[in-house]
Amino acid sequence: MIGSKTLILTSTYPAELSPRPTSHQRLRRRLVTILHGVSWLASVIAISLFAAAIPSWNQNFFHSSGPNRGDWTDGMPLGPLTFAMLYHAIVLIQARMQKARGSDVSTSYGPSLGQPSLIIHTTVPCLVLLSLLPALLLAAYGSLFRFWRPAVRTQSGILVCNTLNIFARECEPTLYDIGNLQIAGITFGTLVWILHFALLLVSLRNLRRSRLAKQLQREKIAQYARSEGRSSRGSRRGYGSPRGSTHSHGAGDHGAWHQHARPDQYRRSGSSSSSNSKSRSGSQSGSRSNSLVGGIGEAQRGRTEANAPDGRQQQHHQQEVPIFFIQAPEESHAPRSR
Repeated sequence: MIGSKTLILTSTYPAELSPRPTSHQRLRRRLVTILHGVSWLASVIAISLFAAAIPSWNQNFFHSSGPNRGDWTDGMPLGPLTFAMLYHAIVLIQARMQKARGSDVSTSYGPSLGQPSLIIHTTVPCLVLLSLLPALLLAAYGSLFRFWRPAVRTQSGILVCNTLNIFARECEPTLYDIGNLQIAGITFGTLVWILHFALLLVSLRNLRRSRLAKQLQREKIAQYARSEGRSSRGSRRGYGSPRGSTHSHGAGDHGAWHQHARPDQYRRSGSSSSSNSKSRSGSQSGSRSNSLVGGIGEAQRGRTEANAPDGRQQQHHQQEVPIFFIQAPEESHAPRSR
């Protein structure tokens, strides 16, 4: 159709033609990248602290209940923390590679905002939050800092390591060393959980914005299709009237042409009949026949020209005019010569 336009969605634009992000968007994506970096560092520190506390705990203490006698409570957070560390490392490496390739600014300050990446950035924090919280609770429940007690001295100020001071720092320093590692590990693990909660909120916001953008695109496409349909119907109606008038004029001219063409046919038939009568009856009868045919032909032509406007108005019902062959009467004897 003449003047039609093609709707190009924003996601199909080339990277160099895409609108550059504003300062607010760049700041927000830098903050998201910083959150990933801080969470990665906190997960690494938490893994190191729990990994350092487990051997010392196994050498000096044991669990009287649980799946085994080792320090399984401190080993529970290692799985979610390792998973979070790998996730943050992949995101940071991907952002660094995109920035090193010199890609657009909109993709170099944070993770991609495509639909698959949004689903990934929403699913991973959910998994970390759901698995890390019970693991940290178990680590806190099975930790040694819960047994810390202040030292009890005698009236003379002497510290005696007996059953009253079995959990005192002066009598059991290893208990406090392992407890400090556990406290630090739980603290950094909690920090990782909080950062993942913030990343989950950011990803949910981006996912909602993406769905709203897709819904807006669908509405725009539907509106564009409706406007295209209305314009096409209007153009068909606009082009239909000239074609109909042209057809009607053509039909009228065609009928008039037939009507104008028939007198010539009558004249030709009249001429042929007059020639036949001339050969039979002679020159006088031939002249009378020609004059008679000529008069009838003129009358027929006038009648046809008078009926020509009626033929233009009646497009579909044309009345055929019969053709009459006029022949002069033959004489019984030749005319007398004077």
